[in-house]
Amino acid sequence: MQRRPYVHGLVLALILLAAGYAMMFGPRAPGRSQAFAAPVTGLSLPGVGSSVPPAQDTVVRASALTRTLRAAQAPPAQAQQVAEQLASLSASPTPAPSPPPAPLPDEGAAVRAASVAPPPDLPPYQVYQVQAGDTVTAIAARFGIEPQYITANNIEIQDSNFLKLGQSIIVPAGNGILHEVRYGETLSDIATRFGVEVSAITSFAPNHIAAADNIKETQLLFVPGGKVPAPGPVAGPAGAASPAPEPQPTPAPSGGGSTSPSGGGAAVRGGPKSSHGLIWPVVGPISSYYGPSHPLGIDIDGFNLPGAPVAAATSGTVVFAGGNACCSYGLYVIVKSAAGIETVYAHLSSIAVTQGQQVAQGAELGIIGSTGYSTGRHLHFEVIDNGVRENPLDYLP
Repeated sequence: MQRRPYVHGLVLALILLAAGYAMMFGPRAPGRSQAFAAPVTGLSLPGVGSSVPPAQDTVVRASALTRTLRAAQAPPAQAQQVAEQLASLSASPTPAPSPPPAPLPDEGAAVRAASVAPPPDLPPYQVYQVQAGDTVTAIAARFGIEPQYITANNIEIQDSNFLKLGQSIIVPAGNGILHEVRYGETLSDIATRFGVEVSAITSFAPNHIAAADNIKETQLLFVPGGKVPAPGPVAGPAGAASPAPEPQPTPAPSGGGSTSPSGGGAAVRGGPKSSHGLIWPVVGPISSYYGPSHPLGIDIDGFNLPGAPVAAATSGTVVFAGGNACCSYGLYVIVKSAAGIETVYAHLSSIAVTQGQQVAQGAELGIIGSTGYSTGRHLHFEVIDNGVRENPLDYLP
């Protein structure tokens, strides 16, 4: 009991000592940065805080977070200079507006201009080899033209969905008709025939026409937008199916070496004439009759007639002699009689006459062949009476 005052004194001394120590060392010296704990160390989730090492005292908050710097005020002289510059700008006249930028070129206009004035070196057509699965519509779409102009420039294409693999067809430069100038034709004749203005033909640069009367016989012209000729009337299926009597061979007239009035080829065939005055151009079986599936003329087979001469069915003027051996009619001749009857002889292997030549009936025009779109040696023969296509069998004996 006597020790209790000493114990109380000792406790009081310790309390006083602790208070003094707190007063001397408790507050931090001013100017020192306070450390903060890393976020994870403050978590109380089990096992999380214990796996994160204690934060280092070197990680401190940026002092700029609480010290947003304000822009320093410009000195009075500098502020006066800026004010003067602003005043001079407001007093100066408003500058004229800059001109608007040039409009971008209209691609559609360029295409239209190109269609009106194509380059002079543009070919009037190109030859295309039919591939597997091709149709007239597909080929036309590939070259950007209308299908009707494929068939119009390849007159022997009758079924637009049936083309022979490897067949050569003519693809025109655009929507238009290719026409080979005939003997005696004028540009006005051609324009009227295809329903266009003369200027449409002359303005097409690849035609190379310096003046309206500056065209040559056999010259190939492209007629832009030319009207596709309407097919002539043909016999119905029943009429097409009835075969005509086969022509009988006829001997050449005596003195078979006679020539035409202008020195044309020798007469190679005579024989009876029809009421229209025509004779058979060559003797052989008919492989294709005039009808809906073959509305242009007839085909006379020449399989057994290699080298056979083709005779003029009428006397008259050779208005065309030429063609392209690659496609369509191949090499062909057109003779126009004084009565206005045109006879067409196509797929010849060679031509024995020239344009403008006068020929007598029966005179040799060329040799039967298989040029152009042909499945074998034969003669394609047509009759056009004063512009109207007719069944040749109605004009032959």
